[in-house]
Amino acid sequence: MVTIKLHGREIPLLYTMYEMKTIQEEIAPVNTAVRMIMGQNPENEEDNSKSGSPEHIATVAKVVRILGNAGLEENGQEPNLTEKWIMRGIKPIRMVETANACLEAMAEGMKSEIPEKETDEPVDVTLEEMKKKERREN
Repeated sequence: MVTIKLHGREIPLLYTMYEMKTIQEEIAPVNTAVRMIMGQNPENEEDNSKSGSPEHIATVAKVVRILGNAGLEENGQEPNLTEKWIMRGIKPIRMVETANACLEAMAEGMKSEIPEKETDEPVDVTLEEMKKKERREN
C-alpha cells in the first residue's frame, strides 16, 4: 500500500470503488480528476498552467483526504484527516511528490484483484488462466 508522511504520521492511501465514487462526487469524473491531480487543465492535458494553483492544491488535498481516510479506516485507525490539516502538512516542495503518491495509489487500486479462495482440490492452471482472461475481456 502506498503511504505518505504528514506531520510525522504515516498515512496509508487506499483506492477502491468506494473512493472512486467519492472522487467522482466531490471532484470530477476520474479521468478529469487525474488531470487535476497532475495540475493540468482538465480540458487540455497539454496545458499545465493549473500546476500550483488553488484548484490544484485543493484537489490534491481532497484526494489525500479521501484515500488517506480510507487507508486509515482499513487499518483500524480513526479516519480523521481534514483538508486543512493535510495542506498544513505538505511542504510546497513536496506537492508533486504527494500528487504522484495519490496517482500511484489509484493505479495500485485499479490493478488489485480479489484473491481467489484457496482449496485443497487440484487446480487446472490452464483453465484458471482462461477464466481470468475471459473476466478481463468482459
